[in-house]
Amino acid sequence: MKKITKILLLSPIFLGMSSGLTSCGGDSVSERFTLKIINSEDYIYLNEGDPDAPADMVNQFKAYVKDLASKGEIDSKYANVDVVYDTSDTNETLYSELQTGKSDYDLINVSDYMAQKMVSEGLVVPLYRDEPEQRREDKVPNYLQYASPTIRGLLDNIEAPVKVVNKDTSKTETKYVRLEDYAVGYMWGTLGILFNPDYSGFSSRVTSRDEVINDMHYSFSSLWNSKYNGTISIKNSMRDTFAAGLMKAYENEFISLKEMYDEGIYDVDTYMQEYAKVFNGESEDNFSTVVAKVQNSLDTLKNNIFGLEVDSGKQDIVTGKIGINLAWSGDAVYSMDQAEDGNLVGENQSELYYCVPELGSNLWFDTWVMPKNDNRSEERRELALMFLDFMSDPANASQNMDYTGYTSFIGGGDILELVRDWYDIRTDEIYEEVEVKKYNYEYYQVYAVHNDEVEENKDFFALDYPDFMKDDLDPETANHRSECDEYLLYYFVPYSYVDKETKEVIVVEEPESVEDCLDVKHSHPVLTEDDEHKKYGDLTIVNSDENYEELAVDLTYFFDGTLTDSDYGEEDMIFYSDSYYADLYSNPEAEDYVAGLEGMCRHYDEEGNIISTHSNFSVGRQFFTQYPDADTIIRCAVMKDFGENNKLVMKMWEEFKSDPLPTSSLVLFIVIIGAGVGLGAYLITTKLLVKRIRKKRKGKEQK
Repeated sequence: MKKITKILLLSPIFLGMSSGLTSCGGDSVSERFTLKIINSEDYIYLNEGDPDAPADMVNQFKAYVKDLASKGEIDSKYANVDVVYDTSDTNETLYSELQTGKSDYDLINVSDYMAQKMVSEGLVVPLYRDEPEQRREDKVPNYLQYASPTIRGLLDNIEAPVKVVNKDTSKTETKYVRLEDYAVGYMWGTLGILFNPDYSGFSSRVTSRDEVINDMHYSFSSLWNSKYNGTISIKNSMRDTFAAGLMKAYENEFISLKEMYDEGIYDVDTYMQEYAKVFNGESEDNFSTVVAKVQNSLDTLKNNIFGLEVDSGKQDIVTGKIGINLAWSGDAVYSMDQAEDGNLVGENQSELYYCVPELGSNLWFDTWVMPKNDNRSEERRELALMFLDFMSDPANASQNMDYTGYTSFIGGGDILELVRDWYDIRTDEIYEEVEVKKYNYEYYQVYAVHNDEVEENKDFFALDYPDFMKDDLDPETANHRSECDEYLLYYFVPYSYVDKETKEVIVVEEPESVEDCLDVKHSHPVLTEDDEHKKYGDLTIVNSDENYEELAVDLTYFFDGTLTDSDYGEEDMIFYSDSYYADLYSNPEAEDYVAGLEGMCRHYDEEGNIISTHSNFSVGRQFFTQYPDADTIIRCAVMKDFGENNKLVMKMWEEFKSDPLPTSSLVLFIVIIGAGVGLGAYLITTKLLVKRIRKKRKGKEQK
């Protein structure tokens, strides 16, 4: 699910956003339109006072529309559009507001189950109409072009039951409509287990960090393991905690499904269908049976946890208040980044891991939908669709993803390059200083990048050298340079090419002189230290001792079909990371090491006997958390809206929360609060922390 805030904010946060239809200058009232949007707080790119950074995303949209109008690409009446942008706390708050019929928003951001619920109850309307000019292909072309076909397809195929009257029989019937006509995907992710394998509270209970990782990887049952009593927090969220309880209650069924899939009895589609049935309680004749089983498992869990949390868990695991957290993937990445930042936590740095259990979990989507409003003008509808298409442009989606830390529905070159900058080990080499040399009166640094485009765009990079250096440089290359804090910064990487005549592979290594380095065939200048590596060709590294193939992460399932630039090929969808999965049992000297199980996970029966061993593909770091592999997607399902069964689940949930937590958890809470008050006070400046993490995420500090 999306990040949840604690209060409802209903005042515009951008200058110039009027809630009414106002005029400006000589414009008439009819020529000014207001688009109204509501989203979760901090869930879109905002300029945090940096004069050199782009404007807020909503202000960028206003400028975009004005530019289109000035060029005649859209009607000139849109030139002075206003935008009201508000924030809300939960899906349920928005649902309650729409039920009153007083909502005047054109777009709201809700999770998949709420979109399904709102469609069923007629609270939202289709984004597109039947007329040819209202086709989805014409209204949101960026979304259809750049949204990951795999992820978009999973959202599009979610069905919502709708009551309709049969014209022939006059009887009310139920038909199912798909969300593809009602929702545009924004962010997506998984529900999993965030944990600290080195947590001090585990020290007397486990023999090593590998034991903790091994305990977590297989199923949500690890949350019930008495070994971790009092160190776990779970979501104060009915659906998410219900999902974990269901995975525990029906673990044997999920094991059987996985075995049938592993043995080839089920193909992928059949496995996913059968998995979704069990995950949504459709394998039982009566949903009350499902609720009873989940309630029983959650009642047991209550005796093992530290407590419930809404949004504090991602911080509590960083400060050491807890060791395990039921978490959303976006929050998990935030916590991992914080925990590793010595500037934030000092000597209390830790290495957190995130697990999507091998038996499966919840896949969630956050979407844009259009509330029903009979008074909405056609102009506001058109503006809403323009906004969705604008947000689906990879350049804009990358800004939102970089700011929020969540994973965008959108692919394309800009997102691919952002992910490469964050996580690809070859990008670490790109930003790694190779050497600092002195030439005359200046230093220059050689960095690892080869840019095939420089030759074609050398006029773009043409800058003059200081006069005192020009006499010592080849005139033909003297204008290709860049100054940055008294350094001359250049990117360069050894690369290879095939000689067209001899067919021989030529390896170009580090230049031997400044003149060679300045040759535009070998390098390109960077204008500032913060310049990001974007679209500079392949990252092929030669003469390296690294075996990159062992580190390959195939994200073809996500990016395939979104890369329209001919410069990208199949290889560009393969990333190389040395910290994607958790590394288990890599030390033969460790006490719990078992010969032949290096790099393997183990699953035990109740007597402690090993019943299966397999490679660990369910526990990982930031990269895995944001972009799980294709196999992980297969073993996840979307939890549908409970519909008429909501009352059963809500009753169970209220009973679960009404019982007091165990005394041991309350005592532990008091002890840890006292010990961690200093660090907690330091970390409470959340806005500053978020800003630091966003900057860190941009490049070489990541690993």
